[in-house]
Formats: sequence, C-alpha cells, structure tokens
Amino acid sequence: MSQGVNNTCTKKSFQPLNDPIFSRKDIFPDLHLLDGPLKPYRFNSSFDWRKMKLIVDSAATWDVKFRVWNFMEGHPLFKRSHETLPMDEQRRLASKQVFTLYNEKLYGMQEYIENPELSVKYSTAIGAFEPSISVKYGIGFGMFPSVLRSNGTERVEDLIYDNTQMKNFGCFALTEIAHGSNTQAMKTTATYDPSSKSFILNTPNFEAAKCWVGNLGKTATHAIVYAQLYTPDGKCHGLNSFVVPVRDPKNMLVYPGVVIGDLGEKVSLNGIDNGFVMFNNYKIPKDYLLSKTGDVDDAGNFVTQFKDPKKRMGISFAALSGGRVGICEIAANYGVMAITIAIRYSASRKQFGPENSDIEYPVLEYQSQQYRLIPHLATIYAIKFFSNWIAKEYFDMLKKTLVGEKVSPETGMEMHAISSSGKPICGWMVRDMIQDCREACGGHGYLKCAQLGDLRNNNDPNTTYEGENNVLIQQASNFLIAVRGKGWKSFENASPLGTAAFLKDGDQILNTKWNWSKVGCAMKPEHLLATFNWICAYLLEKTFKRVQSLQQSGQSNFDVRNNTQTFHANNLAIAYGQRQAIAAFLAEIQKLSPECTAERDVLTKLLSLFAANLISTKYIGILYEGGFVTSNGPNVNDLLQTGILGLLTDLKNEAVSLVDSIAPPDFIINSPLGMSDGNVYKHLESFMYQTPDTFTRPSWWKDCVYKDFLTSKL
Repeated sequence: MSQGVNNTCTKKSFQPLNDPIFSRKDIFPDLHLLDGPLKPYRFNSSFDWRKMKLIVDSAATWDVKFRVWNFMEGHPLFKRSHETLPMDEQRRLASKQVFTLYNEKLYGMQEYIENPELSVKYSTAIGAFEPSISVKYGIGFGMFPSVLRSNGTERVEDLIYDNTQMKNFGCFALTEIAHGSNTQAMKTTATYDPSSKSFILNTPNFEAAKCWVGNLGKTATHAIVYAQLYTPDGKCHGLNSFVVPVRDPKNMLVYPGVVIGDLGEKVSLNGIDNGFVMFNNYKIPKDYLLSKTGDVDDAGNFVTQFKDPKKRMGISFAALSGGRVGICEIAANYGVMAITIAIRYSASRKQFGPENSDIEYPVLEYQSQQYRLIPHLATIYAIKFFSNWIAKEYFDMLKKTLVGEKVSPETGMEMHAISSSGKPICGWMVRDMIQDCREACGGHGYLKCAQLGDLRNNNDPNTTYEGENNVLIQQASNFLIAVRGKGWKSFENASPLGTAAFLKDGDQILNTKWNWSKVGCAMKPEHLLATFNWICAYLLEKTFKRVQSLQQSGQSNFDVRNNTQTFHANNLAIAYGQRQAIAAFLAEIQKLSPECTAERDVLTKLLSLFAANLISTKYIGILYEGGFVTSNGPNVNDLLQTGILGLLTDLKNEAVSLVDSIAPPDFIINSPLGMSDGNVYKHLESFMYQTPDTFTRPSWWKDCVYKDFLTSKL
C-alpha cells in the first residue's frame, strides 16, 4: 500500500497560459484553490489539468459544450428535480426542452459546415444533462432532415425547410417487431398505384409493425419508413425509404389509416416516447419516395442507376452509419461521468490507516481500489481519443460527399468495419466501467442521487441500438476476412483510414516474437501496439483458416459464418477495435508539442496501463497459444503485472487532475459523490434534506400499526 497523499499544498502554482480560452472561468475554474479533501491530490499531480483539457478536446469543443451547459443552468426549464417524475411528465418536459434548445440555435449550420464533428459534441453536451433530450433532439432535428437530404431529392426540400422552422418533427422507422438486423425479411409494403400516383403502405400483421421508433409514441409528425417497394407488375424492388406524414402538425391527431401505439415504460430514457406504427392501405404522394438511389416513374416502372441491389441498399443505409460513430462519443460521455464520480469519491472517502494511529487514508490510497478504478480511467482516455478520431474521419468523409467530392469505396467499407467494432467495444467497456464505479462507491453509490445507477441504465441501450453488439461486430470480422482472402498485401489498398493497413505485413508480423525482458521495455506503448498487431494478425489467420476448413467440408456460406463466430471471428473483431483505440491514443501523444512534456508523460502512462491491462487480462493465453511468447522466455504476465502495479502507484496522485481535465461542471455531474470540491458528506446532507418526504410520516402510516392493519381493507 502507498504511504498516503502528501497534504502539503503550498508548493504548486499554476502559471498563466497565453491562449485566451484559459480566461474562461466557466471552462477553467480555479479548482486548485478549492478547499477540501481533493486539494492535496491536485497539488501533488505533475501536470497542468488545463492544458490536458485542451489535449483531450479542442477549445471549439469546450466552447460548444459550455454554451449548452451555461444556457441550461440559467434556464428554469432545466432546473434539477430531486424526485423521479411520472413517465408522462418526463416526456412532456423532454419535448419542451428539445424545442427550447432548437429554438435557441446554440449550434448553427455555419459551424456545422466548418467543423461538422462538433455536432456530435453538441449532442452529447445535451445528453450529459439528460440523455432523453439528446436522443429526441438528434432524431427529430438531426437524423430526420439528414436522411431526407442524403436519400431524397429536391422533391422533399419543403419538408426539410419546415423542419428548420419546427413545423414538423421527425422519427426513423426501420425495425419491425419480428425483424431488426435482417432487413431483407421485413414485411411492411409500399405498392405503387399509377391511377392516383401514390404509394399505398400496408402492414400485413403485428409482427410487421415498425417498432422502437423514437419520438413516434407521442410527438412525431413525420416518419422515415423503410418498406418493400412493389410496382404494379407485382415485382418487389427491395427495401426503400419513404417520408410518411403520420400526425396532423396542427392538432397532433393521428391520420386515418395509421395506427400508432406507445411502447410504454423502459428501463431508462423514458423522456423518449418510443412507439410502434401500422399502416392500413395508407396513401402517400409518389414524391415521398426518397429517390436518390431508385425511383418509380408515373407508369410504375422502377428506375435505378445501380445494377446491384445490395450496393443500392448499402448507399441508402450509409446515412445511418453516423449513428455508430455518435454512440462511441455517447458511451465516452457516460464513462467520463462515472469515473469522475468514483475517483473524486475515492479521494474523499477515508477508511482505515496504520495500526496504533488515528490517521485514516482515502480509499484511493489502497491498491485494490486503484486497480478497480485507474485502469478504467485509462480506458476512458482511450475511448475519448478513439471517439475523437472516428468522428473526425467520418465527418471528413461526409463533408466530401456533401461538396460532391468522390469518396473511395474502400474508405466507406473500412469506416463501416471500424465503426461496427468501435461501437460495441466502447459500449461494453463503459458498461463494465460504470458497474465497477458503482461498486467502488459502496452503499452510497447505490443511492439514486449518486447518478451511477442512471448512468448504467442509460448506457445499456448502447449495446443494442444501431445494431445489437454481437450481431453488429460481425461486420468488422467479415471485412477483415474478405480482404485476407485476397492476400495480406491487399490490406494496403483496402485500409485508407489505416485501421488495418499494418496487416499488409501479416506474414512478417506472425513470425515475430516477444522480445522484451525488462518491465520498462515491455510497457512501452510502441511495444504494446506491436503486440496487438501480432494478436490481430494471429486471430485473423486463425479465423481465416477456420473459414477455409468449413468451406472445404461443404458447409454453406451461412453455416460457415455461423460456425466461425465463437472463439474466432468475434475475438478478432474485438481485438481489431481495441488495437485501433491504442493506435489513435498513441497518435495523439506523438502530436504533442515540446511544452507539453508533463502531459505527454502522464498520457503515455495511461496508454501503457490501458494496453498492458488488456493484454494481461484478455490475451495472455493467446500469446502462448500462438507462439508469440515461448515457455523458455521471460514470464510475460509477470512483466505486465509488475508494470501495471507500478503505474497504479504513479497515476494515483494524477487521478483527480485527470478527471478534472475531462469532467463536466457540477451542475451536470449532479452527484453528491462527484462534486469538484470533494465535500461528499456536505453534499449528501444537502441532497437528503432537499428530497421530498425525507422527514414526513407516510400517508399510509396506519398500515404499519398492528391493530389497525388487522382491521384495514386491502
């Protein structure tokens, strides 16, 4: 165990920094001047948390976030409640908050054009206050007009304009009750009628009802609906998208021929009115087919420039790939909140101490608590850098398409693959992180006001929507296996984003061995990345040979895919995403200027901890199985574990300042365990005293009196 934090707080000073952004006291408050249990940790950290804050996110990003948070904190509509509101009130309030934020125009179109990845930061800033608002806002005023622009033509320009004027509010209806990932088997139909120049939408049965449609339950006026398009000759032209009016915007009544239901209360995110919809011979104008990839002429002939229906569908769904990119940032948001609460609480909460002494140590001083939390702190930094990287790459690609530049098919395929891996690994890592943070805060962490339970529930759908993780991640392994089938050298051209380009040297990588016998050498990020290169190459070759073996045995393509997931393709896809998180983290460290020496050193330690802990806990057996480590060589797990324990000691005094660098303000944290001054018990007292009915006798008190209980009615 370490010897406790040094309580001398008089030596450290914060030098003035030149950039004008540092004068923003809302973004950079004088945290080191706050009295309380966190003060010693802040004065014993080796780096400037303010500089680190601008390394993790840009000044423009923090400006957008605080623009949102400052507006919310000063507006009565966003006043925090100390009790759980009824579901209907949550939905009413969320809707009003969404329209208030949109009307305020805190993030404009010009900003989007200049720096489109900020749109993700803006959305997650809203979500940090209340995720339901972010999702409602993102669907109704983000995804809805975006799909109209990307999949539609000038025929729907009036609907896009009306959306900017808040005259319509959209939703997105793809999933059906009985089908989600298997889009080809969906049953909703849209049949063209030449006599009325309209499409007739039909839902054959309840299993075909569009479901889990955010905003549809109570508030949406229009829906993007995916349906099987039939022409008058009876031919089906596959799934196509339509914009469908479902409610009268003037009175919010559902149109005849449309049946809308509410899915009811969920585990969390109940400000979002998820609903289902069915159509009964419901007519919509012909122009409401989103016709960029395929159209129907007046006579009823289907016209498209794409000969391959799969390619046409791929382009149609391309507008949705940004959802997976956004979920990486959303997961990071939840992880930041959870680790901030747990680290600040652990630095404030004191338990036990030396024998024959009245001294008590903060629980952060104990190695077991450090190992519960500090690897997660390293993980959240890795997720932050990964989500920043993938957002920039995605929006650079999107910006090119918007101005008419050509994006290579290889870029699109690789983005699809890495987002299909990145979204699951981010959601899963944050899921585990929040649970450990909850447990690390003991009984107080179980209080609802601690916010950790809500964070856990709010993150939970990240493992399901935009592709259930275990299904979605197969897209990444499919990409890698397909390229491997063309030979290792094919990765050079197949990976313009660089996530798999290293595999062009797959043969050489597989012939390498673990070559580091000292802890310091083994823990270098470059060496850990090289180890992950081998892990990915080995798992890919193992999976590829499994595929070949099953094919040679006569199994169908379906059976081959099905029988290569467990222990093969799934592990490969996860390692691929984790390896890119390490690579993105290392690239950010290598870009740092010389004046950021202290920050570089701390980030290097975080990266080493993240990568080494993954290898030690997830892949050590594979290193021996594949011969990368031999039995007569160094004990690699001992090297890694020794390095990990050393980093826990080094990073313990950095932990509070590291969460200061990524944490939102106290108004957003809204947890007595995670406030920036660390005065846990004062804030707990305040929360408990302000909670309704804390000191009142219940109205049902007679049910607790034995004689009255015997005579009372049920």
